[in-house]
Amino acid sequence: MLKFENFSGINNVLPPERLADGALAAAVNIDVGLTGEVRRRAGFTLRADGCHKNVHQGDGFLLATRDGGELVSIVGDTATSLHPALGVSRVWYCNLPDGRTTFSNGLINGITDGASITSFGIPVPEFIGGLTPVSGDLHPGDYQYQLTYVRLSDGLEGGPAYSNPTAVPDGGVLLTDLPALEGHKINVYLTGANGEHAYLAGSTTGEAFSYLGKNDALVLPCRTDHFRPAPIGTVTAFWRGRVLVAQGSLLWASRTNAWESFDLRRDFKQFSAPITLIQPVDGGIFVGTEKELAFLAGTEFDKLAYGCVVDGPTVLGSGVAVRGELVQRGQSVGQGAAMLCIAGGGIVAGFSDGGVSRMTEGRYMTGVGEVAATARMVDGIPQYIAVPQ
Repeated sequence: MLKFENFSGINNVLPPERLADGALAAAVNIDVGLTGEVRRRAGFTLRADGCHKNVHQGDGFLLATRDGGELVSIVGDTATSLHPALGVSRVWYCNLPDGRTTFSNGLINGITDGASITSFGIPVPEFIGGLTPVSGDLHPGDYQYQLTYVRLSDGLEGGPAYSNPTAVPDGGVLLTDLPALEGHKINVYLTGANGEHAYLAGSTTGEAFSYLGKNDALVLPCRTDHFRPAPIGTVTAFWRGRVLVAQGSLLWASRTNAWESFDLRRDFKQFSAPITLIQPVDGGIFVGTEKELAFLAGTEFDKLAYGCVVDGPTVLGSGVAVRGELVQRGQSVGQGAAMLCIAGGGIVAGFSDGGVSRMTEGRYMTGVGEVAATARMVDGIPQYIAVPQ
């Protein structure tokens, strides 16, 4: 058994013959105490039989995939099936302030409250049916209509599908073959005669709708123009009332306080390589890619200022949030929100002002391409754990 007077840490950069007393090139299954003492890491307690992957702690429930890809919610000893075949790919999660959790594996996404799932946003109708002019009180002219879905369970409305202008000479419209969707109603919006802006004409849960009223009764505008459901991506995070989603090299942001609605025309940032990390802090957002670790400084998405803080790939899945006072920064410690990740081959701490500390530079390098990471406290010692995937 090895004994150390003073364990000085792991160093896999120097050749073994040049290591100082108290250093190791590698160490497995150990914990380090407050005074540098080394002891065997504690074991595990069996929570449930079977292969469980993609484990995530939600608000009062635990999420995991098991048995080849079934997404389940676990409360105590009870497991509830949420999705029968989410698949074997890695799943990315984001806890929302209302207690729900988003999930996405790059092909399938959704939101769960631990008991059931809904879509991550309201879909846009795939077709719009047809308009037949009939008699009514509208002014003669060309009219366009828009269709949106409204989820009945919570009243959330999605973005519209748009028709082409159609002549309405006799003052009324009849819409048929509408795209009815279970669990949703359809809101129908009409423009004025030869107009561009659409206003609510009514709702239906069926495949037909008519409007025979007057133009001055059309007063409520459509407020979801060009909104779309969440892009199906990978890494996700919550920042200042927005959900952030990585999709390849694009960073998408939801509308503020409208977490399931995305304006794909404007609310995005383009990076030069696929995104591997999104870690918000008080002063901005750290974004890792396969080429760099960047910091987007600011508090408004449209005004974020880009800067590269580490030139080198950021390991997928390595980002975790920590309190700044638990991380050494120079001769002191950080303040506010901070994060840890693996970038440029070493463990890096990022702070709320966009500054970074290369914590293992010159001592420890890693070449892993993907990890599952977390931060925890064990006997008062902060630990950063990154398990290769």
